[in-house]
Amino acid sequence: MPSPLTNFAAAAESYIAFINSFANARPDKLYTALESHLADLHAAILPVVAGSNEKRHRKLEKIGMSHKQWSVIANHIAEHIAPEVGELFELHNDARPIEELHYQSPAMRADMLFDDLADIYRDIHTGLTLWKLDTPESKIEASWQWRYNYDIHWGNHLFVAALTIHEIRYRLNKA
Repeated sequence: MPSPLTNFAAAAESYIAFINSFANARPDKLYTALESHLADLHAAILPVVAGSNEKRHRKLEKIGMSHKQWSVIANHIAEHIAPEVGELFELHNDARPIEELHYQSPAMRADMLFDDLADIYRDIHTGLTLWKLDTPESKIEASWQWRYNYDIHWGNHLFVAALTIHEIRYRLNKA
């Protein structure tokens, strides 16, 4: 039976590959697939316990994703989700004048879906890169990266993205 870390690595690899496919074309049943990937990531991270290293992995600074790399991913995502995000933004915006919109509003939440998906990508990508180094030290660091960043960062993005995707799928009836 695979370990929780092995299961999470598989879910992370699948999400990364799916998001990377955005560089080529818009995936079929985009929101159905996103909903499934986010559910898989969430279920797989829950049993993961952050490993503890006395010192950070020596290659970590070179492994992390730069802002420029993140921007490329974010732009690919934004390009493919723009029609539905725009439609959902307008649906929420109709209930509230633009001058009253703020980051926490449903319209702005919908508009930031690209950021949520790209931030999840960045946080799990770093851990996956460490995981693939396949040393005991790098696997401990990967577990810490995945779990700690889930607790403080990408977990929030996952739930906000899931809410937005749910609205696109079931309010706008988009697959």
